[in-house]
Amino acid sequence: MQIECRGASYLYEIPSHEWALADIDLTITQGEKIAIAGPAGSGKTTLIQMLDALILPTRGDILFDGVSVRRLTKTRKLTSLRRRIGVLFQFPEHQFFMETAYDELAFAARNFLGPDEVMIEQRAREILQKFQMEFEQLRHLSPFNLSSGEKRKLALASALMMSPEILILDEPTAGMDAAGRRELIRYISSFEHTTVILVTHNIEDFVGIVDRIIGISGGRKVIDVNRQALMDHVDAMEAAGIDPPLVLKIQHWLKKEGIVLDTKSYEMESLIHSLKKLLEIL
Repeated sequence: MQIECRGASYLYEIPSHEWALADIDLTITQGEKIAIAGPAGSGKTTLIQMLDALILPTRGDILFDGVSVRRLTKTRKLTSLRRRIGVLFQFPEHQFFMETAYDELAFAARNFLGPDEVMIEQRAREILQKFQMEFEQLRHLSPFNLSSGEKRKLALASALMMSPEILILDEPTAGMDAAGRRELIRYISSFEHTTVILVTHNIEDFVGIVDRIIGISGGRKVIDVNRQALMDHVDAMEAAGIDPPLVLKIQHWLKKEGIVLDTKSYEMESLIHSLKKLLEIL
């Protein structure tokens, strides 16, 4: 699925409130991995709500495979659209309400696909195997008795039950320990055909796996670059209140000092290795 924002803007119905988003032009093609970054209150959550058609733009438009969201609304086709999009909002485990972890996992699939329990169970087994979670255990275990990392994996597995074409993740690593973050990032990086939209205030976690970074500040798009060009926008990110990854800030500073490494690094371990090689040459 391709999503296109054309001057998409949103104004909450609050007196004297400024535009939450203003004049967003954006095209997302199938299979891209994108990080949307920005400071708190910049409009990131409003943007993903529009990308999932939970809210309609106040002005401008959003097109899904070339069809306006307003037309989809009039023809009552939003439900079929949302089946193609999986969304995981921040701290999704706080929204658990089913008695067992398995029922939590199967809830959306049952709503959209009907009572085909054989197919739902088969799909659940496939997904849980990738997350290294025990199917039979989840049949009888309350989701509230899982560890924080397991809760986050269960929430993501629930979003994947519908095999979404687009997966939107809002601060997916928030509150997770280092090991949990690494495991989640590794799993996200394995998606080949699914479009992944990661909303974060911390690009550091995802700079190694995304194709493109979009910066939002004050409700406006201020940066839209591929990962390879991000180092050249470190100053612009800082000016917009977006914290650049430390690994890129170091390379940006080195470049200003006339020190250019052979290759760009997106992980600190790789950067340290490059610096050691440089020191050996010097």
